[in-house]
Amino acid sequence: MTVTDIYEAMNSKAEAFFEWLQAHPKYGLLFAAGLLAVWLAGLLLRWKWACHWQFNSSLWFFDDCKPETRRKVQMVLVGMAIIACLTMFFAWK
Repeated sequence: MTVTDIYEAMNSKAEAFFEWLQAHPKYGLLFAAGLLAVWLAGLLLRWKWACHWQFNSSLWFFDDCKPETRRKVQMVLVGMAIIACLTMFFAWK
């Protein structure tokens, strides 16, 4: 088995997974909540990739804040997004 075969197998599994998510959009909310939970864990554990402020505009509201304040703001926003995803998942009829 070559690297290309492994890549093709992984690609086909990922493609099948996302096709299934398109057929069952309710569970896409759980997938999004899971990704957000990983991001929140990264923020709580101060992982560099999670705490890096991605927006580089001078008009951004939190540019003058300390890094710890930005991290706390991100934790609140990500937490609210997780709550919204889970609320939509459980309210879906």
